[in-house]
Amino acid sequence: MEEADYLILGAGPAGSRAAQAIRRRDPDGRIVLLTEESRAFTNRIVLSKEFLKSDDLPPERATVVPPEALAGLGIDLRVRRRIVRLDPVARTVDLEDGDRIGYGRALVATGSRPLTLPVPGFDAPGVHTLRTIEDAVALRTAARAADRAIVVGGGLIGAEVACALRARGLGVTLLARETWFWGHLAPEGVGRVIGGILAAGGVDLRLGRTVAEILPEPDGLVVRTSEGEEARAPLIVVGVGVRYNVDFLADSGLVGPGRGVRANARLETDAPGLWAAGDVAAFDDPVLGARHHVEHWLHAQHQGRLAGENMTGGDAIYARVSSYDTRLFDVPVTVVGAPDLAGRWTEEEELRGEAGLAVGWRGERPVAAFRIGEGATAEVTRRIADAVEEP
Repeated sequence: MEEADYLILGAGPAGSRAAQAIRRRDPDGRIVLLTEESRAFTNRIVLSKEFLKSDDLPPERATVVPPEALAGLGIDLRVRRRIVRLDPVARTVDLEDGDRIGYGRALVATGSRPLTLPVPGFDAPGVHTLRTIEDAVALRTAARAADRAIVVGGGLIGAEVACALRARGLGVTLLARETWFWGHLAPEGVGRVIGGILAAGGVDLRLGRTVAEILPEPDGLVVRTSEGEEARAPLIVVGVGVRYNVDFLADSGLVGPGRGVRANARLETDAPGLWAAGDVAAFDDPVLGARHHVEHWLHAQHQGRLAGENMTGGDAIYARVSSYDTRLFDVPVTVVGAPDLAGRWTEEEELRGEAGLAVGWRGERPVAAFRIGEGATAEVTRRIADAVEEP
């Protein structure tokens, strides 16, 4: 059986940054980096924005850490390798091709994959999801030949894809089951403003709709909703959430009720010698006082670095206020903290037009904020960070 000092499961932002951090602190340890995808560390942020808006960005430009850079660090990158089982007691990982790798220390950074729509026709030609560079290339190719598109999903990916396709000149209809945009995370005031921005950019926004089926027609596809409406287009993009890639841990006892890997504030799992980082980690957040996931590219990089440092003898806690930002038709939008943990919201700057600031609270503790339009978020980030509790 092959052995690795450090075995990294997943070569996305968390796994790749962890491998680099390990090498900085341990120049000699054997590092094996596994991924089911075709390459390591794709910049997923550009896939739903710059890459989709224009044909000018080649796929290679979406790769953050090229294979030769990892090889130069003595990191053994293996692509298109599917993990089928991890045994935390034996400290082994089994791969679909029959290989088994033993490890001294390992990191679960396998991320997530798009949810499917459980409706007839989801697998029809012309229906796309967006996660990998291959997904992005296929979607961009289809967009070149389309005049219209239907986007299903009222989250960040849905908004960004709708804006990108409009920038290409396509007519876009967006269907979402929530009654206001980002209804699964944001308060109504934020959702109404975001919806107004999309509508002003020419997106046909249809909220409170549930897709019932997708049917092929001679000239494209038709989406029928449970409310009796129909929308037609040759191209459909579905962004309705993600599922964590933890199937290989089904018998390990490490997966929590939210289907992620339980980890403490140091990103250690319940198994000795095993850490978790990125989307898949349900970690004890000392800033927000709760165990939860953060599904964002920048957050995954920060967690990966810290996990790698702790795997080589560090003892740091992950006490960072996560944030991400985007632009919807050139209107900046910033999300701070964990909106899913907020039980109530206050408007610290009135939400109207294309601007405003909403702060989310968990009891008497600020845990999240939405900033729409120009303006700093440093002050509210500091207020959230001041609540950190040392575990």
